[in-house]
Amino acid sequence: MSYQPGKARGRGRAYPNRSATGRYYERQPNMRSPPVRQYPAMAKPNISKHDNKSCCSDISINLDLDEQSQAFLSELKSMWNMLKRSPPVVNKLHTYFKNCENPYVQTLRLLYNCQEFHNAKAKSMPMFVIEEFRTWSRECRNRIVHLLTVQTKVDAFKVTLKQSSHSLVKIVVDVYEMALHRDIFLDVIRCMIQKKQYKEACQYATLLNVRQEFSIEDFLVPLVLQDKLYGVDDCLKDNPRHQMDLVAFLDDVLGYPSVRETMEEYALKHGIPDVKFDKMHAKPWKKLVTRLVKTFKLPAELTPNLNKRRNEGALNFLLYKRFAENSIGDESWKEMVQEAVGEEEQLQKELVYLVAQYGEFSEALRWAHFYNVDKKDWPHSVRMLEENPDGDRMQQKVIQQPDESWDADLQQQDLVEYHKSPLSPSAIHLVDDPLKFENFLDMGFQDVDIIGVDCEWKPSFGSKLNELALMQIATRKNVFVLDIINLSNKTPHLWQELGKFIFNNCDILKVGFSLTGDIHMIRQALPDLNFSTKQIGFLDLCTLWKHLDRFPEVKLPYEVQKGGPSLSSLVHHCLGRPLDKSDQFSNWEKRPLRDSQIGYAALDAYCLIEVYDVIRRCCQDVGFPFEDTCWHLMTNEKVGKKKPKKDGHKKKPVSNVRPDVPQPPSPHPEPVPAERLKLVCDTMLQGLGKKLRSCGIDTAILENHHEHRECVRYCQEEGRYVLTKGGDTFRMLNGYVPSGWCLRVNNEDVEEQMREVIDYYKIIITKDHVFSRCQACNGNSFVKVSRSTMNTMAENSERKVFAPPCYYEEEATGFSSEEENFHEAAPPVCSTRKWDLYSDEKVDVGLCQTSLGSKIQVKAIPKPILGKYDFFYVCEECGKVYWDGSHFERVLQGRLQGIVQ
Repeated sequence: MSYQPGKARGRGRAYPNRSATGRYYERQPNMRSPPVRQYPAMAKPNISKHDNKSCCSDISINLDLDEQSQAFLSELKSMWNMLKRSPPVVNKLHTYFKNCENPYVQTLRLLYNCQEFHNAKAKSMPMFVIEEFRTWSRECRNRIVHLLTVQTKVDAFKVTLKQSSHSLVKIVVDVYEMALHRDIFLDVIRCMIQKKQYKEACQYATLLNVRQEFSIEDFLVPLVLQDKLYGVDDCLKDNPRHQMDLVAFLDDVLGYPSVRETMEEYALKHGIPDVKFDKMHAKPWKKLVTRLVKTFKLPAELTPNLNKRRNEGALNFLLYKRFAENSIGDESWKEMVQEAVGEEEQLQKELVYLVAQYGEFSEALRWAHFYNVDKKDWPHSVRMLEENPDGDRMQQKVIQQPDESWDADLQQQDLVEYHKSPLSPSAIHLVDDPLKFENFLDMGFQDVDIIGVDCEWKPSFGSKLNELALMQIATRKNVFVLDIINLSNKTPHLWQELGKFIFNNCDILKVGFSLTGDIHMIRQALPDLNFSTKQIGFLDLCTLWKHLDRFPEVKLPYEVQKGGPSLSSLVHHCLGRPLDKSDQFSNWEKRPLRDSQIGYAALDAYCLIEVYDVIRRCCQDVGFPFEDTCWHLMTNEKVGKKKPKKDGHKKKPVSNVRPDVPQPPSPHPEPVPAERLKLVCDTMLQGLGKKLRSCGIDTAILENHHEHRECVRYCQEEGRYVLTKGGDTFRMLNGYVPSGWCLRVNNEDVEEQMREVIDYYKIIITKDHVFSRCQACNGNSFVKVSRSTMNTMAENSERKVFAPPCYYEEEATGFSSEEENFHEAAPPVCSTRKWDLYSDEKVDVGLCQTSLGSKIQVKAIPKPILGKYDFFYVCEECGKVYWDGSHFERVLQGRLQGIVQ
């Protein structure tokens, strides 16, 4: 049954468009009406690709080869099968191009007559031919460009339509300069749309940059319905009009109760085949809209229905936390409800209704008055309470009867005793201005060998990114609550001092719980801290706790029922009582902070030290190597697993476990220089990616929010080999790329991972490759800047702040080290290094920027370094600064020994 506008569906209150879950939706005035089903679903004919003579068969050139060209192609194929891409084969092909009457036309004939042309792979002979023609034609362009007529471009376009390799199409479009006459291809793209070839139409429209000639409903919406999103992302890149149109369209759909019914009618009306109806639900639809908003940084005002649905989800979550779990305090409840509901009138009505459903009639009445909700929209029980607060009506008793036992449960829950801070209130210090910050740095870390680190931020239920609000640092005597909202980055020199004294200080142990999220937030909000978590004393108690689970001899003092690996649960195990988390879900950005919030935040950091002491004592009591275990966990080294005793019985194989896919043989029969290889590392191998960049290998690295399938796009569009670690991920990616183009890395150690990649792909790395790429952004274009120019930029910089000594290695990974001995002679940069090196004329000294507009990171250079070296090397793409140093030779003799030839 199709959805009918204006009618309520199912039972319930007479709210417009009420859904089965109790929610209701009002149509927005500018919302597109859902299509009316006018005809039944029909099977669409399977139209082969461009079999219409008027579209593709009218190629003006004869694609058949003459006898001499056929003999050349046969000889080339024989050499290719034996030698692949080698100098003899390349020279033979280039000579052929040189002797052709029209190399543009003859190359089309060669491509078309290659056996693998119709489904050309990355390492196939057609790809080799077109790639070499691109190289040769660029060198000889001035001599042959007059032969590239408009008709030749049309013929080249129609020839590419006869095959399915997107990579080959991209090269042909580039070599034949089709974008200069893009309008002549519009009719062919429209023909593709009529034949329901949306993916191909989208690809060609993107490559030829004619996207503005089409609407989102021509091919973008159909591709969304078919769940073919690779082409969609490419088409939307640098295309703000279509970005906003598509997101607005998708958000409009969320305004209807049923995404599937709405889009089913739309697909039937427009005759869109192969729709993936399993994705036509609110949850994946919301994820798609959210991803597009984040990817293209679109304003939240563009998605009112997404915001409304997210706020509804947030409201239901808060109701559960408040009335089912009883795990959120009264003030936090009020703050977060107002955040979720905002000025949305429908949500205000829904709040009153849902609170009443939990039996909290007085609370529902309070919110009804707070938001001035019309009485006609009040639930009957709330109206009864308003009219007769002290009434003893039978109906009220019936309604409230089941809630009496629930209230009793809540009262019993309130009797739970929580862990209290042993510190006095005077030992908790709120640091919210620069003067307090300076005093904190001067007095806070005397005789300190361990600190607890924790962070707080306001929960975000929408597409808005979380922002750090508080950072708590606890010592054994005090807790310092740093107000990030007020301090922000106004005092970068103080944050650098904090990084020097704490985060980069190897003598102070930093303990936390699930540190990854906190560290990410700290780095994002406070870049001036300049710290690395590797080998400078960060211990994650969650990781330690999970590790100790494998050793039954280590027992924590209190046996409690586990509720998951939470900090409250660990405190319960160690100290006998859980933490009171009623202030966890608070508006941490609201000022002034409540006393209960400050106390909660302080205890969250201080209890980390208490838990650490208990765990250490329990390990020492049974002779467990606590210190060694912590060291291994902090340095990411392998920790020996305790082998279970053999019971003499073989385990039966589990039938539902999918067998591992074997690793295909290497696609490289011969060694390959590092500069000719391109890689992409998925989210599980980000550390490996940076190591490969340091070896001069062009390596893309997926960010944490990227999906693994993004590797496939890099492979198809940029010719990158894929590196992954997970078995399931390898199984999935390996099915999308040619054989050998995806490597499953098995080792845990980063150095061993690098050797594994180099051995598999037979990569040759020389001294010229080492440190020829920027590890931060993967760029290989650097500007050589003299000492005088760098000093001038340092003087012109608004804030002359220098990094602490322990930061030298992180900042100068390329060519220098910690520079412990400043008098040590530094080797010069190799003149044959595989990079693009430019003079300092390419920098703007006044603005302290590179020619690409990147801010040069002058303030990160330590003052002694500025006066020591004659030249510095600035990455053009990100502005990072490197210099020569002893680090280069030490790396060659250390982790790269046996790798660099």
